[in-house]
Amino acid sequence: MEENKLFDSKVNKAFFGNTDKLAEWLKTDDDNQEKALERIKLLIKNYLELDNVSFLFGSGSSIYLGSVSIRNFPVEVEEHIKTKGNEISAEFTKTIKHLQNIKTDNDIIRDGTEIKIEYEKVLNYLIAKDFTLDEENAERKDNIKELIIAIKEGLFSVCNINNRDIPKDKIKEEYYDSVKENKYHFHEKFIKALLQRPLNLKRANIFTLNYDLAFEYAFDKLGVFYIDGFAGFHKRYFKPETFEYDMFYPGSTTAGKVQRIEKVIRYFKLHGSISWINSDKRDANNLYGIEELPIALIEKSNKKGDMIIYPSAVKKSYTLDFPYSELFRQFASTISHSQSVLVTVGYAFADEHINDIIFQALSNPSFTLIILAYNSNPEIERIKKLNDSRIIILEGNYLGDFIVFADKIMPDFYDLKINEKVAKTLYDYFENDNTKSNKRNEEL
Repeated sequence: MEENKLFDSKVNKAFFGNTDKLAEWLKTDDDNQEKALERIKLLIKNYLELDNVSFLFGSGSSIYLGSVSIRNFPVEVEEHIKTKGNEISAEFTKTIKHLQNIKTDNDIIRDGTEIKIEYEKVLNYLIAKDFTLDEENAERKDNIKELIIAIKEGLFSVCNINNRDIPKDKIKEEYYDSVKENKYHFHEKFIKALLQRPLNLKRANIFTLNYDLAFEYAFDKLGVFYIDGFAGFHKRYFKPETFEYDMFYPGSTTAGKVQRIEKVIRYFKLHGSISWINSDKRDANNLYGIEELPIALIEKSNKKGDMIIYPSAVKKSYTLDFPYSELFRQFASTISHSQSVLVTVGYAFADEHINDIIFQALSNPSFTLIILAYNSNPEIERIKKLNDSRIIILEGNYLGDFIVFADKIMPDFYDLKINEKVAKTLYDYFENDNTKSNKRNEEL
């Protein structure tokens, strides 16, 4: 790649519908990638000034922090299971072979650091089998309950990113030192940019499918209030009514007006969290038996096996139960409002239930979907083929990277020179258009 190039234009694309506008812009701007990036930044700024702005984050936004992709079953979790003894390990092997349809003495099918079977499928199968065996009221000699606990404990470890090393092969070299110095630097940078939206707009919404606490750590570092469905201080219990709360300064004694607190974000963990556990005590303050605890306390009290996560590949039974029914209802309701934009980051569109909600939102003519995709896949290609101009796909190892998005593409609403940049971009755009028009007229 040439020295003055920011990215490889052969692999980075900006699709509007199924048309790569980036290629057109680079031709118009004499292959000037800085100008093309400014156009994308201005585009994002315009959409972030809509009243209803939501982000959906998948594993691609945490992988550079040392988290692992858990679409397929991580070998690291298998290694943890082996430490629990031969009986539990044998139960696991039997389960995987059944799900992989291995009827011989052949080994489990692996692919590098993963077992070739969906993580959710394994846990869903075990939970369903455990429920069925309990209903039969027969004397049980299996180790399924213990295996489920072991799997959750292993998952806790691979998602506890505060204790994970930063993988050099998952992060661009120029960003490594920043992340090494402050692991959540780019999560913080993204949040700070998002909070610069005009105060007359609705609160921004962050939805995440990740179990880790990257955003929570970033919120705490910045002193940002986040409404996540839990209430309390020493004891934090799930109370869905808090999603409808907001935060204001007390009113003036003379004017009686209240002032909106600036640094507030609505935050939804659609698949649960390593900080959520089943709570035995239920009372008026804890109707749903779901408690949020600090990570250190969960480890100290050995409650990792009580972690509440969303394991179901089948989905139906789990989305009908709390807290997931409320979380998915909030997601569907939020993105279905008029003049809404949803930006997906690091999400591979592998969750059918999430996809159904997003595609339902597309029935609203004013809804816009912006996808940041590091790599394309069959699902994203299928979305391209819809050729819908309301769907924008920023694709590639630069435009689809969360760090680049936080560092280069998220607009700075406080930048005093933003108006100058906007004017210059528009001037250059129309000047080029006029030049092309004049050439066509001369040819005629």
